[in-house]
Amino acid sequence: MITIDALMVCLDLSDIDEKLVAFTRSLCERLEVGKVYFVHNIKVYELSEDFKEWYGDVDLAGEIEGNIRDIVAENFGIATAHEVLVSEEPNTEVILADLVKRYNIGLTILGKKMSDKSTGALGSKLLRVLPCSMLVFPETASLDIQKVLVPIDFSDTSLHALRLSKNLSDQLGLQLEIMHVYRLPRQFFPLISEEKAVKKAEEVVKRKFSDLQKKHQEIASIPYTLVRAANKSIAERITLHLEKGRHNLLVLGLKGNNPLPSLSLGSVPTELYNTDINIPLWLVYSEDIIKQRL
Repeated sequence: MITIDALMVCLDLSDIDEKLVAFTRSLCERLEVGKVYFVHNIKVYELSEDFKEWYGDVDLAGEIEGNIRDIVAENFGIATAHEVLVSEEPNTEVILADLVKRYNIGLTILGKKMSDKSTGALGSKLLRVLPCSMLVFPETASLDIQKVLVPIDFSDTSLHALRLSKNLSDQLGLQLEIMHVYRLPRQFFPLISEEKAVKKAEEVVKRKFSDLQKKHQEIASIPYTLVRAANKSIAERITLHLEKGRHNLLVLGLKGNNPLPSLSLGSVPTELYNTDINIPLWLVYSEDIIKQRL
């Protein structure tokens, strides 16, 4: 069973907040969640001089906290124990990372606007610095989740995401599909025919799946799909498969042992985050990796 002792929801005082809070409620109603923290950080230095002149010494933090409480009362109710936290710090990433450590946050929910409305720069930074798993909820996503896709590359990272997806699907009665995108070693063309290369590649991957199913009997009945990357990136192939399969949730494992912070997510999760997909994206760190990041 999936249990989340503490969950953090990042709000930005935009139109997506209400939907984000409602999604959090639906999550709390279906999973074991101990407590939810609704958070917002005010970058005071970004306030214009006109604002300061008009409003003077107004208790901005108090006003914003009241506004968030109203949104929570209307869209979350008393589904789970919760708290509203409003801070005034110059660096949002630092204060949110501190909250994750202070309250032992297991999952952070981030809203995401489409690329024509936002650069997503803050979200990208948070994905790299927060020492916990993250669930990215696009503004166009549905609250209803019925079908889950988990792409794997047979690494420990992706297998951890697969185990979480299986537990989630069993707990909530969801459909689960495994996907693997493979590439052909093009340096061998035209020494061997492309047809033979495809056949051989699929034989190798199917053998890996067979070995995986023997080792983990609990996933033996889960359908899997093999897709050749061909002239597209792995992330592009995953996106196309999401549209074709009408999935409602994408789960990806995150790599956390790279010494370069800009590479710690892995290229595929980073590209998918920067893509305008219309479903929630659950980016999963294993417990061991989270301990390394703390």
